[in-house]
Amino acid sequence: MVLEVLKNDVPAQSLKIEYEPEVDILTIYLEDPDTPLNSTREAAPNVLLNHDATGNIASIEILDASRRYPPGQLAAHSVDELIDLKTAANIAGITPVTLRTQAEKGRLWALKLAGQWVTTRERLQLYLDSRQRKTRKIE
Repeated sequence: MVLEVLKNDVPAQSLKIEYEPEVDILTIYLEDPDTPLNSTREAAPNVLLNHDATGNIASIEILDASRRYPPGQLAAHSVDELIDLKTAANIAGITPVTLRTQAEKGRLWALKLAGQWVTTRERLQLYLDSRQRKTRKIE
């Protein structure tokens, strides 16, 4: 709801939306993201308003964003590029079927968008790192 209202009421050139899946925070920038912040206040549970030196709202942070918005909507604003599982498989040297199975089991973070599984390079690397740790423990 907040996203739709802001998109309609704020000029596109001054609005930037970023989602950071690692920390599950959606940030809506109403000013340049590099604008120094002077203060922050909680407007509602898990909704922070960041003010610039003149007291204007510079950005809004929504904590635990995945509890409020569907994954596809958040993925569209992810700071990390989405890649399909075929591309991820080529990068990792693992078959796409294996990655899809791991995604379905929740071991690899992935979303199904328009009928196609996608993940990010960062999430793929986290998955690969977790596999290496498990392999080392067995040896």
